[in-house]
This record gives sequence, structure tokens and C-alpha cells, in this order.
Amino acid sequence: MPDKNQFINSISAGLIAGIRTILGSAAMVTLILPGPLGFGTPQGLDVLLIGGVVMGAIVAWMSSYPGVVAQVQDGPAVILGVMATSIIASMENNAPPELVLLVVLTCAGVAAFSTGMVFYGLGVYRLGGLVRFIPYPVIGGFLAGSGFLILRGAYPVLTGLDMHQGSLDVLLDPMHLARWVPGVVFGLTLLLVLRRFSNVLIVPGMLLGAFVLFHLATSLAGMSMAEQQAAGWLLGPFPASTGLHLPAWVRLPPEGWVLLASHAPTFAAITLVSVVAFLLNASGLEMATRSELNINHELRAVGVANMVSGVFGGHVGFHALSASLLGHRMGANSRAIGMTAAAMCAVALFAGTSLLAYFPKAILGGLLLSMGAGLLIEWLYDGWEKLPKSDYMVVVIIVVVIGAMGILAGVVAGIGLAMAIFVISYSRVRVIRQELTGAEYHSHVERSPVVLNILKAKGQLIRVIRLEGFIFFGTAYTVLTHIQRMMRSSSEAPLRFLLLDFEEVRASDTSAMSVFAKIGNFCKRRDCELIFTRMNASIEKQFRHAGLGADLDQIKFFADLDLALEYCEEKLLAGEDDIESVAEQSIWDRITAVLPEGTPISRFLAYLEPREYAPGEYLMHQGGPPTELFFIESGRITIRLVLDDGRALRLRAMTTGTTVGEIGMYLNQPRTASAIADQPTRAYILTVDKLREMEQKDPPLANALHYAIVALLSERLSGTTGLLQRLIS
Repeated sequence: MPDKNQFINSISAGLIAGIRTILGSAAMVTLILPGPLGFGTPQGLDVLLIGGVVMGAIVAWMSSYPGVVAQVQDGPAVILGVMATSIIASMENNAPPELVLLVVLTCAGVAAFSTGMVFYGLGVYRLGGLVRFIPYPVIGGFLAGSGFLILRGAYPVLTGLDMHQGSLDVLLDPMHLARWVPGVVFGLTLLLVLRRFSNVLIVPGMLLGAFVLFHLATSLAGMSMAEQQAAGWLLGPFPASTGLHLPAWVRLPPEGWVLLASHAPTFAAITLVSVVAFLLNASGLEMATRSELNINHELRAVGVANMVSGVFGGHVGFHALSASLLGHRMGANSRAIGMTAAAMCAVALFAGTSLLAYFPKAILGGLLLSMGAGLLIEWLYDGWEKLPKSDYMVVVIIVVVIGAMGILAGVVAGIGLAMAIFVISYSRVRVIRQELTGAEYHSHVERSPVVLNILKAKGQLIRVIRLEGFIFFGTAYTVLTHIQRMMRSSSEAPLRFLLLDFEEVRASDTSAMSVFAKIGNFCKRRDCELIFTRMNASIEKQFRHAGLGADLDQIKFFADLDLALEYCEEKLLAGEDDIESVAEQSIWDRITAVLPEGTPISRFLAYLEPREYAPGEYLMHQGGPPTELFFIESGRITIRLVLDDGRALRLRAMTTGTTVGEIGMYLNQPRTASAIADQPTRAYILTVDKLREMEQKDPPLANALHYAIVALLSERLSGTTGLLQRLIS
């Protein structure tokens, strides 16, 4: 039974969609062929019906959403009409109207083919994901605006009057009341029933019931079909179709192609409008049906359909939102919907449209009213509670602009508003992830306690600001104001080094470059070096192209934050007198401080072996045995880790007055990294054997050494813990 209902609803939805396509085609002919070209209405109708047949059948067959209905579209038709009017005005009666007619009809086919190629190319290169970037309120405003246009389209169907016609006296005339009131009652009743119930038989059942009631009432009133048509109560009569014939582009003479070429920008305009409208329709269909379309597949399907339509002289088309939603709301999701709509267009093309002449306009107008009002209520009434107020205002503004200026203007206005809201909102997003001073955050250079105390005292002269997210003018400006406020309000010594770390910055907009240039100038006026670290290649390229970094005395780039910190620390220490001698002494002072009172340092040195290392020479190898502990008396070494992929990372640098290898030695585990001399280095080595000898012969001395190593490791752990707390706070 469900399958039978599905089939019935699909056929019903397809019939209604087909009727709407035919009605829309009849209306669009007047757009494409204005005034003097009205004699070509039958040929123009054929162009649109061919497009309806090809578009409906191919897209229904290929689409990833079975219930989709594709139709010829009025946006391109409006542009064709403007072109036709321009040609007519420019020719000054020099060109035969028949030639102008062929040019306009050929333009429809060429536009369909060229637009189809663009659609297909977008699908092949998987650019359909662009639809995912359309802001949610813009899609909502587009749906609500579509509802408004559907509602406005229901007015002439119900009343037989244009939107600019129909005073209150005319509308309240008894003959007009009898024409539009039944349709309004039917539409509102259908709307209320659908908002409360969701049975799949509601729409077809109410349509059939309304059709029977209409003809029963008019029969009882004694009105013949001719009288009903004369009164404008039925859809017919329609202009006669001329059937299949050679496409206009085949019949166009050479001078016509020259005339067509002079209006080449028209094709670009049609393609642009079509792509934007398709993406909005597809996105709106996804949202309204709570489904997910394969957009790239849909682009290819629409591309094929338009190219075939263009070959046969048809018009541009793609997914019709309202017609596709019709099947969804009737509980149908079958390819039979689109195929039936295409079949209806084929019948109209070959057999004429007289069979539709008996369908009441009140029922069709009521159905349009129900659909349009439903979309407006969903987004303007229900949306008040569901949407943030800023998004809701975007929806309202889009509806107003669409009503006043058309869909394209409304979408452009909506995207502009959404972008403005995005920029304002994103400008408030935190872009400064962390801020640390040099006293809190050191380089990975292991230094003696004396040197560390010096750096801690001078650490306020170094400031590290770690950035994150996407940097554009708005967020970059917050960084500028923060730096200005921080440097101006500082009561301590003026900042000497400002490090901006870009590790968590994924991209930067070109507009941000001017702001960072201001930061550079601000730092230069205060004799503060500005350092950029860990930029990805594209961001660094942007900065260098903008001229940032040209002044190498004030702005520098480092690939590693640790190396940048080391650079700053070395420059701070460069002003300290006799720092090396102080550091050299500190290593033995540290040991002496924990030795039993009166024990000379020479007693400890007796267990050590002095050794010299040339630059590049290994003190220990990654994976090697943990048999030695190194006391660095002078020089410098690097602790390097080689990864599985062969890359080498610097873990730490060890300088005068530090120790190396204590963890591996105490845990008796293979070396986890290598130690390599960076410069001529002198170290004292305590082997495992000598340590065991010390423990046996001089336990107090061994205990003092163990205590010193524990104190050293505790200091390192305390510093790491403090930094970690600062980073996550």
C-alpha cells in the first residue's frame, strides 16, 4: 500500500509540476519576446517546452535526489528579454523582425549550451562545495523570498489581475469575489491542514476534492465551460504550439551570428545568474527536505541537460525549488515526479495545451498560496523563535529586497549583510591565544642557575604573543590595539623584543598586512625588535611581498620559536660582563654547596675524567648505552632527536654550567637522543663505574651528588610545571 500511495503521489506531483512548467513557459514567452516580437510567441513557447522536456527528463534520470524537478528558469529569460529589447532599439528598423526573433531564440539555445558546459565543468572539478559556504540566513531569506514570489505569483492566477492592478472595489466586486475567494479558502485550508497533519494523501486528496467541487458547483450554477473560460476561471486557452522544427541556431543566417556575437556578454550574465540561482535552489532544497544532495553530481546532471537542451534549441534550466518541494510535501520522492512533469511538457509540445484548459485557476492559485505562505510562515513566523535576531533580520531584509528588486538583488544584499555580521562577530573572536614574558617562557637552551636568574630578572624585556585562527583586518587590528596598550601602559623597562608566533594561524588576509606594518612601525619608534615566528610559507610570502621584513634591523623571521627566544636571550646576555666565568664557576659551586662541610671540590673531581670535544663531535648517541654523566665546564652542545622519517629535531641546547645524561644513567635506559658539540667544548665525565666506586668508598660524597642531581631535576620539573600552568590558564 505505501508503494501504491507513493506512486499516486508522485504522478500527482508530476502532473501539477508539469502544469506549472507549461503555465510558467507561457508567461516567460512574454519576457523573452517583448512587444514587436510577439508574433513569434508559438516558436518561443516551443523553445521553452523543449527545455522543459529535456531538463525534466535528464535531471530526473541522473539526479542524486529522486524527487527533484528541473524546469526552465525565468532569471535567464529576463536577461534574454533585456537583450531582445536592446537589439530592437539599436536596429532602428534596419533588421527584419524575423531575423531579430531568430537571434533571440538562438541566444536561448547557445546560452543553454554554454551554461551547461560551465555547470558540467564545475561538477567535474568538484567545485559544488561552494554551496556549503552560503550563509544559513541567506538560504533562509532566499527560501522566504521564494515564498513571497510564489505568493505574489498566486495573485494574478487567483484574480486575473496584475499586481499593480485591482483596487479594493474591483476585488470586492461579486464576480471577482467568486473568482478568488474559493482559491484563498482552499489555499489557507490546505496550509492549516499541512501544518497540523503529515499524511501523504492530504495534498492529492484535497486537490481532487477541490477539482470535483469546483466543476460540480459551476455545473449546478448552469455555467458552461465556454462561459468559465470567458470569465477567466479556467487555465485555458493557451497559444498553439508549432511542434518540433529545426533549432533556431540551424536557421540563423551569417548576419544573425554577427549580431549575436555583439551581445556575447549576455551569455556570461546568464551563466552567472544561473550558477548562483542553482546553488541557492540546491541548498534550499537540502534544507527544506532535510536531505543531502551530491552537489557535484547535480552540477554534472544539470550540465548535461542544458547542453542537450541547447543542441535542440531549448532554454536554460535547472532544479526548481518550489516544484521539487511539492513532491516532498505530498510525501513523494520518486523519479516519476520529474519524468511526469517532462511528459506533460512533451504532450503540450506535440499535442498542444488544450487539455489543461479545464483546470480551475482557483485551485492552482490556492496551491501556490499555500506553498508561498508556508515558506513565509516557516522563516518569518517560526524563525522569530528559532533564529538569532541578527540572522532573523538578514532573512527579513532579503525578503524585502527580493520583493522590491528581485531575487538576485536580495541574495546580494543578504550575502553583504551576512558578511558584515561575520566580520563584526569574528573581529570579537580571540585571536591572541597566549601571552608570555621571557621570565616565564625560556628557550630550550639549558643554562646555569646564575644565567637563568639573570634572564629571569630581564625576562620582562621579552614578550611572546601566540596568535591563532584566521587573521584579517578586524582581528589584526585587535592585536595592534593590544600591543599599543601593553607597551604604553608598561611601568617596567621598555620592551626590547616582541615575538608574534603564528604556529596556530592557518591563513591571513591581505588586508591584515597594513595592520602588521603599523605594528612594525610602532615597535621601531620604541626601539623594539619585532620578530615573526613559525609562519607557514603562504603567510610569510604575503608578509614579505608587503615589504614587512625589509628592515632587517627591526623585523626578523624565524622558522622556530625556540630559536627566536634563544636569539633574544643571547642579545640580553651579551651586555653582561664576565658571564662565562661566573657560569663556569657555578657548576662547581653547585656541587660544593651540597658536599659535606669542609670537603674540597678536588675530592669530587678525582672521580671525573676531563675531555675535549670538537664542533660536530658526539658526546652520546641516540640509542646508545647510558654509561656516562657529563658536566659541561665550557662550550655548548645540542640535544638532537632523530625521528622515524629521518628528520632531526633540536630538543635542547646545553651551555656552560649544565649537566647532560643524568636521566638515562639513573634509569639505566638507552639514550633517547644524541648530544653533539656545537663549538669547542670541555666537559667532565662521571662513568657508571666511577659512580659505583664513589658510592662504595665515599658514601657522603655520593649522597651529595645524588642530592644535587635531584635538586637539578626538581628545578627543571618545577619550571616546566609553572610554564604549563601559564599556558593552559
